[in-house]
Amino acid sequence: MLQLQNVTKRYGDKTALRNISFQVGEGEVLGLLGRNGAGKSTLMNLATGYLPCTEGTVLVGGIDMTQEPRKAKRHMGYLPEQPPVYDTMAVADYLRFVGKIKGVPRARLSEEVDDICERVGITRMRNSLIRNLSKGYRQRVGIAQAMLGNPELLVLDEPTAGLDPVQIVEIRELIRSFGRSRTVLISSHILAEIAEICERVLIIREGELVADHKVEELGKSATGGMLHVRITAGTDRCRPVLEALPGLTGLKQLRARETGAADFECTYTDSAFRQKLFDAVAENGWRLLLMQPAEANIEEAFLRLTSEQSPIEPAKEGTP
Repeated sequence: MLQLQNVTKRYGDKTALRNISFQVGEGEVLGLLGRNGAGKSTLMNLATGYLPCTEGTVLVGGIDMTQEPRKAKRHMGYLPEQPPVYDTMAVADYLRFVGKIKGVPRARLSEEVDDICERVGITRMRNSLIRNLSKGYRQRVGIAQAMLGNPELLVLDEPTAGLDPVQIVEIRELIRSFGRSRTVLISSHILAEIAEICERVLIIREGELVADHKVEELGKSATGGMLHVRITAGTDRCRPVLEALPGLTGLKQLRARETGAADFECTYTDSAFRQKLFDAVAENGWRLLLMQPAEANIEEAFLRLTSEQSPIEPAKEGTP
């Protein structure tokens, strides 16, 4: 439904996005993550046709956004971070106004506005001025305008920004329901939100795509390998031995679970690391009580993949 092919965006001598490629299949809910300034908003603007690519191609439903922008946008509904609402208009009047712009047939317009108001939970507010609505209901109006015209693709930029916890849960449930019948691309800085709503996640760092994985596989991809080990020796004796092992990229001391033993989380990239660790423990006359594979959670994976110390490698595209 949405495909970016080798997309680059430059502003003068600054490159905001570099050679981005991915696709979102029909009925898929894809999350976009990145630190502030990573290029998320630029990518959303390119995907929705608000900005042109410097290089590369954006396809929506197989239609080139550059060659046929109006035709491509008919397949898409877009909610920017700041909902594009007119405060002085009543909710229903505003939605009818947007529907006319989107080309919804006059004979269907009133019925479609009524259906969408019911779906997003704003029927009671349909005659209220938008300026009198709470932040959460204004956000619902923004989602409603994105849904007008029954687009196959919804692009949502920070849809829960500024909402209270109850409103966040309600909007998440609403977005999750959309994924049953259409494709959704959602950008958010709330990691738990992406984990709950999305099936697959992209992570951008410094304008480059560094991860494209199923949510449940993200932790494994970020670490290469991670072990929880328990060794019958004091921490002061274990740590220098473990730190000297080739292939170790991270060492974290964990709370000891047994008297006289030390627990560590070891992150590594060398496929032979486990054998080297076993040999080192044996050579020192210790016993290895536990060697258990572990994975980073989504927060840890995000921090590692977006860390300035982490080398940037091209992401392998996930299954659309």
